[in-house]
Amino acid sequence: MIRFVLVASLLIGCRTSLENAPDASVGTGCKVDTTAACMAATTHSDLAWIEQNIFTPSCAIPGCHSSPTDVGKLDLRAGKSHDALVGIASQLETTRKLVVLNDIHSSYLMLMLHDFAPAMATPPGTAPGIGYMPLGLPELCCQKLEAVERWIMAGAPAN
Repeated sequence: MIRFVLVASLLIGCRTSLENAPDASVGTGCKVDTTAACMAATTHSDLAWIEQNIFTPSCAIPGCHSSPTDVGKLDLRAGKSHDALVGIASQLETTRKLVVLNDIHSSYLMLMLHDFAPAMATPPGTAPGIGYMPLGLPELCCQKLEAVERWIMAGAPAN
């Protein structure tokens, strides 16, 4: 019973119901997940944790974003991701910045991660032609997306 109350209390602030619709035109397809990795995300907004627990296992894998010369042309390795993301124009949508300080809906990274529907982007956009990230892997849980949101809203510090 105590475990149930703890899990329920941690999930109260997470996305539920309509926002979990897996329809790209409506919004994100993320799911609230009770695995340890997703539950740990509820207490983080620091880049070091995001790099280690989100980018490294889901993005910075060989051939994707493990060097600036990978197919993704974006280095998301620990210690490299901040300079590759913050204030940098997307190579897919050159008019958009990957991370805009304090602005989730202007940050193309969040659109690529399917954190919100393209119509909710600033300015409104379209779904990425190559697909949502992480490509070929399950979408990130809501808690991990929220950790990245908190980092951006905190000014995307290089911590």
